[in-house]
Amino acid sequence: MKIHDILSIFTKLAPEENQSSWDNCGVQIAGTVSETYRVGVALEPTPETLSKCYEWGAGAVITHHPLYMKPKAPNAEGMYLEVLRQTIEAGAWLYSAHTSLDTRPGGPAFWLGDKLGLQFRKILEIETGYTPIEASFYTEDPISREAADIWANHDGIHSVSQSRTGEVRLVCEEADWNDVANKIEFSLGKRPLFYIRSLTAPRREVGFGEVGTLAAPLNWNDFMTKLDGLIQRDALLISGPQPETVSTVAYCGGSGSSLIDKAARAGADVFITGDMKYHPAVETPICVIDVGHFSLEEEMMRLFAEELDGELDDVDVRFFTGTDPFRVHVSK
Repeated sequence: MKIHDILSIFTKLAPEENQSSWDNCGVQIAGTVSETYRVGVALEPTPETLSKCYEWGAGAVITHHPLYMKPKAPNAEGMYLEVLRQTIEAGAWLYSAHTSLDTRPGGPAFWLGDKLGLQFRKILEIETGYTPIEASFYTEDPISREAADIWANHDGIHSVSQSRTGEVRLVCEEADWNDVANKIEFSLGKRPLFYIRSLTAPRREVGFGEVGTLAAPLNWNDFMTKLDGLIQRDALLISGPQPETVSTVAYCGGSGSSLIDKAARAGADVFITGDMKYHPAVETPICVIDVGHFSLEEEMMRLFAEELDGELDDVDVRFFTGTDPFRVHVSK
């Protein structure tokens, strides 16, 4: 499969326009291979993981965490330089889907809400809000059913209609408009004069974390038993007041301690995240369960590999498991 087709699927499943301003999603290292039939998926772009990917024959690897946040010179020994050497030698492409994947509505970053069966789910921290555009143009001839179906079935299209005067109106996500306009031009054999205006609704929001309610309240011990069955970790860290009953749950994959106050304002009984620090733990107004950065995002990328496998025809997709950098020592 052509590399540019694979990259287009990456950006479809993890839209780069949704990434945070500080982030570095997208191509990390541009390879030399023009096509591949093996794609590796992993959480972390470490030399150990990428070595396994390239030994397997992956021509493209997508990881969650970027290789770097800001451009840096390859002038010192270390993980960064070693990854550069490995990837360039393999001729492979290295891609990152970081906050672009974290914020995708209904994406694998929200797997914990799915497994807990949360209802009435809402985004915990809205990163960006999008509203569609309305595009209109005039044509003397009625549009054919075939052409209308092609346009209507394109990603991002909400509706297609034509008036008796010949005016065609489409409601479309702004990010998809250029592709839609090209399809219209191809169908008509010429590019019409488009009139574009922004709409105020429907509004599509993307962001981090979720809050929702359990199907039925659980006492503390039953809730923790359920959570233990979902999180693959030897120990969980708990801070803040422990509720007797858990009904409303908030969570954020990776590092989410900055969202504690938002979770509290949303009425959460518990907030589940990773990378909890000392002072936020001291000051938290609600119960926070630190299940570890790795455990939440490793499962996210495993699920993402399954999704990617369904999107890439005639391409083998393999998830390469990582290693939690933290080990638990139990004192005797």
